[in-house]
Amino acid sequence: MFEGGRKVLEKDNAEPWWRSWADDLVDADEDLRRSIDEFWANAPREAKVGSLHHTVPRFYLKRFARNGKVLVRDRNSGEMATRNIDNLAIRNFYTFVNKDGEDDGRLEDILADMEGGTSALLNRVYGPFQPVRPLVPAESMALALFLAFQLVRTPRHRRETELLADYSTKFVNQDKFRDPAEWTVVPHPNLHIGLMTSMVFKLAEVLYGRPVTLVTLDRPLFITCDEPVILAVEGDHVRHLPGCFKTTKQRIKARRRPSRTRRRNWDTVHWYPSRPGVAQADEVALTISPRSTLVVGPRAKPAPLQVPMDGDDATEFADEVNRRLIDQAYIWVAAHPEHATFADLEFPPPKPILQACDGGTALARDLAKPPEKRYPERLGQRWR
Repeated sequence: MFEGGRKVLEKDNAEPWWRSWADDLVDADEDLRRSIDEFWANAPREAKVGSLHHTVPRFYLKRFARNGKVLVRDRNSGEMATRNIDNLAIRNFYTFVNKDGEDDGRLEDILADMEGGTSALLNRVYGPFQPVRPLVPAESMALALFLAFQLVRTPRHRRETELLADYSTKFVNQDKFRDPAEWTVVPHPNLHIGLMTSMVFKLAEVLYGRPVTLVTLDRPLFITCDEPVILAVEGDHVRHLPGCFKTTKQRIKARRRPSRTRRRNWDTVHWYPSRPGVAQADEVALTISPRSTLVVGPRAKPAPLQVPMDGDDATEFADEVNRRLIDQAYIWVAAHPEHATFADLEFPPPKPILQACDGGTALARDLAKPPEKRYPERLGQRWR
């Protein structure tokens, strides 16, 4: 019913929304299909069930660590502690229930393989002892896939999925709930995992082939967080619909007396996340060490391979990057143990992660607040 606030109309024989270039590639390559089938047939499903799964890869966190440890501040309270990067993980976060009804941890193997390729790419192209060069097509796709996965594999994205499921179910069944606040609709983690693995190739297509610039500072100023990919847009990313400005009374009136000459939008619900979409981003950034950040620029627009910064320029740029990371972080923010100003960085109050324009219902008002329960579900087990 809802897709970014718009009604979805499916045509007969229309291709699924999630179909991408990756599906075409698999369909055209019998050897690739055979390799995929062999993986699912031979990889042990139970190997990673019950293990800790990093929603931000361990190899990436290691770039900000000393002896495997980083400084971590809680996004809500701002409290700081030293933590081992192995502990910045969530047990069973990527474990799903397969079609045979069994707990299955093989997605963690797939993500680990992708992460290994990205780690090698960063060391090979953006390492400290070699000149930066343009990415070849395979490297550009590897980076695009990593960024795409990192946008959708996080607790925040799963919590968005949960909030939308709770809101939409209650909204279309308002007459059946005496008090919607007494109930919470919680989708199975399989929903988020299915959406994540379906969306990622579409997102990677948006990022593939865009110019990449390495920004380096003269001193270690950058931080990171559990939502490390920055999507920079000009202005407000929210694009409201005509129905967004109708009150509940106006919607009821339009429902009773619909016009033949105008679109019947009395029941249109526009929901939107507080973060922009990747297709809206003019630039995409990822800090890859306390001194360096990758900036993916607009497609077909020339960009330098490397931009060194020092002095006030470095401070100003790092302040802007760090401010964005803190603003979009969901559970934690991290920095190298020797970061000079990490303890003094300001943490503004958390914002809502999902909102809806529906005429001003109580459901929308509750959604417009920071989630009271911030931690998402993991294989049917609620967080404490």
